[in-house]
Amino acid sequence: MARLMKINSVLKNIFMDEEGTLPFDKFDESLTPNLRALRLSMSMADALLSMDVAASDVVDMTLGVTDTYCKRKVQIEIVSTLLMFSQDRGDDREPLTLIRAVGSRDVNMRQIQRIQELIRSIHKGKLTLEQAEKKFDYIMDHPERYPLWLRTIGNALISAGVGMLVTASPIIVVIMFLAGALTDNIVRIMSKRRMPAFFVQIVAACFITMIAGLVAWLSHEGIAPILNDVDPNYIVVGGIIMLAAGMTVVGAVQDAIDEYYITANARLLGVVMMTAGIVVGVVIGVYIMRTLGIWMDLSPTSSSRIDLPLQYTGATLLAAGYAIGRHATMLGVVLSGLIGFITYASFLALNMGSLSAIAASGVAAAIAGALATLSSRVSRIPSIVLASAGIITLVPGLTLFNGLMGIFVDSNSWTIDNTGSALLLKALFIALSVAGGVSFGILFTRPLRRTLTRAKRVLPRRKLQG
Repeated sequence: MARLMKINSVLKNIFMDEEGTLPFDKFDESLTPNLRALRLSMSMADALLSMDVAASDVVDMTLGVTDTYCKRKVQIEIVSTLLMFSQDRGDDREPLTLIRAVGSRDVNMRQIQRIQELIRSIHKGKLTLEQAEKKFDYIMDHPERYPLWLRTIGNALISAGVGMLVTASPIIVVIMFLAGALTDNIVRIMSKRRMPAFFVQIVAACFITMIAGLVAWLSHEGIAPILNDVDPNYIVVGGIIMLAAGMTVVGAVQDAIDEYYITANARLLGVVMMTAGIVVGVVIGVYIMRTLGIWMDLSPTSSSRIDLPLQYTGATLLAAGYAIGRHATMLGVVLSGLIGFITYASFLALNMGSLSAIAASGVAAAIAGALATLSSRVSRIPSIVLASAGIITLVPGLTLFNGLMGIFVDSNSWTIDNTGSALLLKALFIALSVAGGVSFGILFTRPLRRTLTRAKRVLPRRKLQG
């Protein structure tokens, strides 16, 4: 018995501190408030990063949570899809380090907005830790989404809006809308079965190209006389832009500017792979058509009739459709459509002036980023949401398609001519100009937005006379 008491005394000296308590949290099944706060902030960062929010914004927002609930500072590092939270708890306690791998989620603009509003409330001290945990769990367990049919319509409007931008015929616009709706369902079904995004893009692009080939065959054979004067290539162009709309280039470029180089490289590589999937899908679709003896002109040209009201309508519907497909609020849909309209109008005005398409796209994208940042303060909608919707009108879908089709210089060989290579390079430069321009607009306008906010807060408030 004396020996057991001695062993017990030795164990106490090893594992107990002077107050007789366990100094190591890992031996206690209950979580301390500090660890609960770290877990809450990491879960928020996981949710935001998985929906393509820029890494710098994720760090800024989650640090607001840890600064409120944690007594000691927390260091946050994001490396590609890896979250690392580290807290130095002094010389007498072990440091805490939490690591989590981030997956991918469908972008839900309203969910992003609700998480940001929760973080603002936490930063202002309006919620206790327990209240914040319950509210965050509710947000994640009860996401606000549009019905499936409305989301399909939103994504289909992207394809139809492209038809209006290139002033295609009403028949083609309708076909582009229907093709977009069918493609959206194909993408959704394949994504639910955990198909890699690269192969999803291939199948979707091939399907769209086959629809264009079917329209060309019906017109050539005289089976559908109503299609005789239409250009089915616009169906492919609309599909390219609809598929490219899911690539969040803005966040990737912003990560690079904010010196999150590994994260930016990973996201940009994902964009490259998805774009390659579109290219491969179109090539396979064209090859199948040629094998079946179906031919169509592989050089779409814009209509000689410049119908500006129709183009502005298409730009508005395209941006609004993008917002609907990402579950934005109705105010977000309206603002997205308005920013899309202004962005496209700015691009046309600049391009018709002395600027090239590359320079005009960059300036117009900067305008979109600035408008998105300023309006986000009033609407409480994340600026990345409005900016991404606004620049959809600038995606070089027609240039990319013409460059891709420039690969086929004759019917019997697969070679790349100089014209096709130049157009593909031009499409790349336009895409980089758009991404860099919108990131510059967002970063440049943030100090102005903070200044306006501070000025608003110090303005004297007049009391209403009763």
